[in-house]
Amino acid sequence: MRRNLKSSLDNSALIARLRRRLAPTLKASAAVPTETANVSSSKTAAVLIPLFEREDHVQVLYTRRSDLMPSHQGQVAFPGGRIDPADHDLIATALREAHEEVGIEPHKVEVIGRLPPAAAAASGYSVFPFVAKIDDAVSLRPDPREVAEIFSVPVDVLRDPGFRGSYKFKRGKHVAEFPAILYGGQVIWGLTLRITENLLELIYGGD
Repeated sequence: MRRNLKSSLDNSALIARLRRRLAPTLKASAAVPTETANVSSSKTAAVLIPLFEREDHVQVLYTRRSDLMPSHQGQVAFPGGRIDPADHDLIATALREAHEEVGIEPHKVEVIGRLPPAAAAASGYSVFPFVAKIDDAVSLRPDPREVAEIFSVPVDVLRDPGFRGSYKFKRGKHVAEFPAILYGGQVIWGLTLRITENLLELIYGGD
């Protein structure tokens, strides 16, 4: 059963705190940004972390990857993907991918800052997360080739220990257990969990 939690921050204060604490957005070329000078552009990706208000909560939007994808099938992710030569910077990559995957129109997005890049151990990608405000997610539709489902989680739920658990990842005969957020039948783990934790630390971490 979903818990009716009340954050210590109201919605406007939460967004204001993020504005202060997020790093400025990159205006780097689609070549390798300075933060990933040792990584080829073919291993650079960007994701969008869309935030919106619903039911008096700030919600974080996630996707569940389609089983048709060549990798990470069925896993929870943020909209995003690999940089394209036509993208003039990493923000353009995140916005383009979010539009292609779930229909977020770039002109309706307010990018408010970025989180530190995160390394994807399995693939070797360096992933740049951009935090953004959108109006709502009601009209969004997934591209079924890439996204099986769009869902959102209230920020209060993401930080609630009652929704923390573990996930057993099986590959062949090998089984590994990872920390996870378990909510509404969804499992947030791996790189997506690490990015989520970075977001929560900026919101609720000490001054």
